[in-house]
Amino acid sequence: MTSEGRAITSDAPPCCGGIFPDIEQLEYDQPLRGKAVQVLVQSKGIGPAGRSITVDREQWDRCVACARYRDCYDLSLAKLVLSIAIDGHG
Repeated sequence: MTSEGRAITSDAPPCCGGIFPDIEQLEYDQPLRGKAVQVLVQSKGIGPAGRSITVDREQWDRCVACARYRDCYDLSLAKLVLSIAIDGHG
């Protein structure tokens, strides 16, 4: 369901819900890309040494222009938040 109470249906594009990277797949020193956002966590030793978040502005603009943007954004954000919550309890 979307925030407006509508079901996400099969007419959603295949990229729906993928604006942000799937952080469960994150590995140190390997860029991880979503449809419009990429993250990189650099490691030196046993922990993170740096991180970067990059937005592909042209792709972001295409996402925002999509008729299903709100549904996609809601689903993308829900997946990200749940992934963070699960990671914090695992």
